[in-house]
Amino acid sequence: MVRSGADLRFPCWRRTAGNPPARSIWIDEALERENADLAEPLGGQVAADICVVGGGFSGLWSAYRLLELQPTLRLCVVEADLCGTGASGRNSGAAGHWWGKLPDLVRFFGPEDAVKVLRASENALVDIHAFVADENVECELRLVPSVWSANTPVPRGPWEAVFQVAEKLGLEVPYRRLSAEELHYMFGAAPFTAGVLQNGATRLQPAMLARALRRHVIRLGCRVYELSPVSSVEGAESYVRVRTERGEVRAGRVVLAASAWMAHLKEFRARTHVTSSDMVITNPIPDVLAKLGMTMRPGGLNSRQMVNYGGITPDGRVYLGRGGGALSYRSRITPDFHWSAERAREVESDFRFLYPELRAIPIARSWAGPVDRSPTGLPRFGRLQADERINYAIGYSGHGVGASALGGRILASLALRIDDDWSHLGALISKADNGRFPPEPVRYFFGSMVRSAVARKERAEQLGRRISWVDRKLAGLANFTFKGSPPTTVRGRCANS
Repeated sequence: MVRSGADLRFPCWRRTAGNPPARSIWIDEALERENADLAEPLGGQVAADICVVGGGFSGLWSAYRLLELQPTLRLCVVEADLCGTGASGRNSGAAGHWWGKLPDLVRFFGPEDAVKVLRASENALVDIHAFVADENVECELRLVPSVWSANTPVPRGPWEAVFQVAEKLGLEVPYRRLSAEELHYMFGAAPFTAGVLQNGATRLQPAMLARALRRHVIRLGCRVYELSPVSSVEGAESYVRVRTERGEVRAGRVVLAASAWMAHLKEFRARTHVTSSDMVITNPIPDVLAKLGMTMRPGGLNSRQMVNYGGITPDGRVYLGRGGGALSYRSRITPDFHWSAERAREVESDFRFLYPELRAIPIARSWAGPVDRSPTGLPRFGRLQADERINYAIGYSGHGVGASALGGRILASLALRIDDDWSHLGALISKADNGRFPPEPVRYFFGSMVRSAVARKERAEQLGRRISWVDRKLAGLANFTFKGSPPTTVRGRCANS
């Protein structure tokens, strides 16, 4: 018997999937292909061996791997909204690796373990491709060119640190430096001053993949309860109780996979910071793109502190996102984390800057979503100190499309108490998280001040104006404010927000 002090409380849930201003186009497309009214809420009392809280990528990949390891497992997933309508259905669909973090990985783990973690991030993409192929999933999975760029003159691109570390380790970098002529050929009049090209970057329609994972785990025997916001997770003597408004699950073990929606919990809040990522998208404009010679224009991300990421969909929509939007006070997810008119205008301004040829093309939809950021930019895996029957993954930091496939394997081994390479890898990755964010209210108020300075600085750079001394100094504190640690050697990020 286990006696536990675990008593986790979750705030009242506000549904957003049915609210068009707060819903991504990816979710619309995915739900149109199925009868979402078949969602089953949790009612009454249910017994399970393992209960997964959260029906996004992290929770669904965990369920998939759990049933792969133990097909007879009594398993259920409890989701507040519809599976895939949270962060998993609002991102750009870029499934990335951790190559851009290589200098940090070496600093955190040393050369040998850094390469192990890097290869694991690459193999997570192999897992995604294998699942899509084996299950014949339609999610617009494709391998495309992607450019990591600078949009203002830089003496040295942030990718150069990756090249230097890789050379020391004898690794072949997946990037190729681009000449000024190549940048002009690819981007025309757009303001690209430097960059590196990665061929074969993975892109997909994220909500379609999430809904496919849901269908697959149901076929494998998992019970999925949607429209069932969790109000509490409580440790009892012989089980863990997961409560919702209309029912409860009594499980032997629990997997917490609710990302930003669990960042307020005591064990996570010092090392998790919630911010928003915002996106805009056009209607399909394939004829316009063809006329302008933009059909093959690469997507990717830039090296701004408030990073832009984006690309072109197979049907000719052009989309652009930006990280580092709203900052959360005490990890509360308020309505403006799902959509903000002001931030949508700011991202549209970035869109006009990066796509000057499309200045007359209207924005058709905008949306946002909360991101659970860690001090290192890496997720953390483990068991709750208050109750070791409760396992968790948190801190995907906007890289969850690819990393959650890796996280699913790690969480499955943790929840089943399997001592294997996956549980060891989870422990290794989590060792990197040795930083803390400033406490509240300093985190919010100082962070908001720094974020405003970064926005002004980068807007001035776009317009070619002088940057004030104050803004330059405050913007230099962004890494400490939002990462909880001194500035690292690489500021670029994989575009998975």
